[in-house]
Amino acid sequence: MRRASAHSTIVPLHAKDDGPPTAPPSVEALVERARRGELAAWTLLYRGHYAGVVRHLCALVGAREVAEDLAQETFARAMTSIASFSGASTFATWLHGVALNVARNHWRAGDRRARAQTQLVLAEATQQLREEGPDREHQRRLRVRVLFTVLDELSANLREAFVLRYVEGLSANEVAQRLEIEPGTVRVRAHRARLQVEQRLQSLGWATAQEVDDASR
Repeated sequence: MRRASAHSTIVPLHAKDDGPPTAPPSVEALVERARRGELAAWTLLYRGHYAGVVRHLCALVGAREVAEDLAQETFARAMTSIASFSGASTFATWLHGVALNVARNHWRAGDRRARAQTQLVLAEATQQLREEGPDREHQRRLRVRVLFTVLDELSANLREAFVLRYVEGLSANEVAQRLEIEPGTVRVRAHRARLQVEQRLQSLGWATAQEVDDASR
């Protein structure tokens, strides 16, 4: 039988060395692959950003079921318009901008019947608040429901500023980047929206400034 030389190395078959584990691809790399039409890259981008997009849309529309439907539309639009992503902002910021446009279209789709239904929701939820006992969690959910119903009465630019500033808790600079406007304009819109929301809720007999904060969280 032939012997191994003194300079040879014997590696057991079960001890295959694959080297150090490879790092997951960066978002930038995935975006470039997605630009080339790689579905695997889109799958990874979807998994990495889906939860954040749903949270963002949930803050904008106030209902998770609707937010999940709009998230699917957001990713479909992002896939067909990835060429417009210039890299001037992060991919997440750009994607949230796409989601915002999807939400805007959702708002515009509401007709008179939907708005009349919204007013019915507002009346019912407000009445329940007056009649409910000490179940604080249920009251909080009702207040959130009323808040988003009142937000539906605002103009789109005021609603966006309020939601991004007070519901999502972004800074004026971050909101300005999302909406592509000046931070000063964000502050004016957010302040005006907050005043209108507080006045509307106070007219319903239950809201103080602190309660608006509680409902926004």
